[in-house]
Amino acid sequence: LRRAMGKKKPEVMAQQRARFIEGAVANGISREKAEKIFAQIEYFAGYGFNKSHSAAYALIAYQTAYLKAHYPTEYMAALLTSEMDNADRVMRYIRECRAMGIPVLSPDVNESYRDFRVVDGQIRFGLAAVKNVGEGAIANILQARSDGRFRSFIDFCHRIDPRQVNRRVIESLIKCGAFDSLGEKRAHLMAILDEVLETAQRRLKDRANGQITLFGDLEVTEPVPLPSPAGTPVEEWEEGQLLNYEKEALGFYITGHPLGRFEHQLRLYTNADAERIQALGSGSKVTIGGMITKVRLQTTRKGDRMAFLTLEDLHGYVEVILFPEVYQQSLSLLEEERPVLVRGTIDRGEKSTKVIADRLLSLDRIDYTRFRRLHLKLYPSRHDRRYLERLCQMLQAVPGYLQPYLHFFFPDRREVVLLPDSRFQVTPSPQLFTEIETLLGEGSVYLE
Repeated sequence: LRRAMGKKKPEVMAQQRARFIEGAVANGISREKAEKIFAQIEYFAGYGFNKSHSAAYALIAYQTAYLKAHYPTEYMAALLTSEMDNADRVMRYIRECRAMGIPVLSPDVNESYRDFRVVDGQIRFGLAAVKNVGEGAIANILQARSDGRFRSFIDFCHRIDPRQVNRRVIESLIKCGAFDSLGEKRAHLMAILDEVLETAQRRLKDRANGQITLFGDLEVTEPVPLPSPAGTPVEEWEEGQLLNYEKEALGFYITGHPLGRFEHQLRLYTNADAERIQALGSGSKVTIGGMITKVRLQTTRKGDRMAFLTLEDLHGYVEVILFPEVYQQSLSLLEEERPVLVRGTIDRGEKSTKVIADRLLSLDRIDYTRFRRLHLKLYPSRHDRRYLERLCQMLQAVPGYLQPYLHFFFPDRREVVLLPDSRFQVTPSPQLFTEIETLLGEGSVYLE
C-alpha cells in the first residue's frame, strides 16, 4: 500500500482497498470510518505534501524569485552552471536569458572560466559546458592564462600542456568559437592545427631536454602570424557548417540556428512548439515546425514500415510518431536536417509527450492550398475602429478561399471569436501576412 501511494499507482491502490477495510473492521474500526480513512489516503496518494514540506518548498520559491528579480544576471549564470550537463535545459535557460535581455556570450579562451560567469552585465559561457573539455584541460588553460592573456592561437598552443589540452580539446574549442576573439577564422585554425601542435610539442620536448634556441627561450612579445596550409588562404566554413560544428561542441546552437531563416514561417504556420506542448493535454491538435535531427525506422507486426522522428525547433526537441500510412505519404521528406511542418495529435505519457503525425509538410516550400483558416489576433485595448477598417480593406483587396477568424482578446482574459462572411475570404500570400502583421503586430497571424 505504501509503495502504491509513493509510486502513484491507482490500480494497485484499488486492489488494496478491500484488504485495508477488512483489516480495519477486524481491529474494531467501523466500516464507515474505515472507508472514510481509505478515501483520504487514496486522495493524498494522488499528490500530497505535508505542511512542513510545503513550507520548505515555498521558502525556496520565495528566495529564488527574489534572486531572479533583484540579481537576474547572477541568478541565470548560476542556473546555467547547475544544469550545464543537460543541453536541453541549458538551451531553455539561454532562451530565458535572451527574453530577459541578458546576452549570453560564446565560450572564449581569454574570458571563460570553468562555470558560467557574469562579465560586464553579460553571461560568459563556461568551459565545462563544452564537450570533450575536461577538468584537467580547464585547469591547465586557466593556469596558463594566469601569466597573461593569450595573444594568438600559436601563443595558446605553445603555453598549454598538450598532454592535458590535447587535439580533441582544441578541436572542440575551435568549433564552438572559443578562439574567435583572436581574429582568426575557425576553418583556418582547424586546417593548421596539426602543424601548430607539432611545433608546440617539439618545443615542449626541447624544454624537457634542457635545450634553448639561438637567442634563449625568450618570451615572444608580439603575436606570431598563423601559417597557411599549402600556402593558400582557407575560406571560412559556410554558416550551416559553422552552426553544425557549434552544436557538435556544445549540444546546441548559440550564435544562430538553421531555423532562424524560417522564424516568420514558424510563427505563421504553427500553434505550438517543443516547450508549449508540455502544457497541452492528450488529444490536442497541434501544428509544430522544426528540423528533423533523427529518423528511426521500425517494422510493425503486420510487416508495415513506420518511423519515429526527433524534431528540433527553436525551443527544444519533440518526438514525432509516423504510423505506416503517414510514413508512406512522407517518404520524400524524411531526411535529417530537413525543415518540416508536422500536423498531429498530442500523446501524453508518464515520462514524455509525443506528437502522432497526421501529415508532414515541407517548411521551405509551403503549399497554401493545404490551409483553410486564417486566424487573426486583435486586442480592443489597442486596436480601435481604425485598425478594423484598415484590416477590412486588406482582406477585401485579395478575394479568395481562405476563411478569416477574428480573435478578440480583452483585458479581463475573455476571448471572443468572430467569423466574417464570405466577402472577407482571401487568397493567401506572404505579402498579405506581412501587411497584416505590420498593422496588428508580430505574431497576430496564424494559418490552419
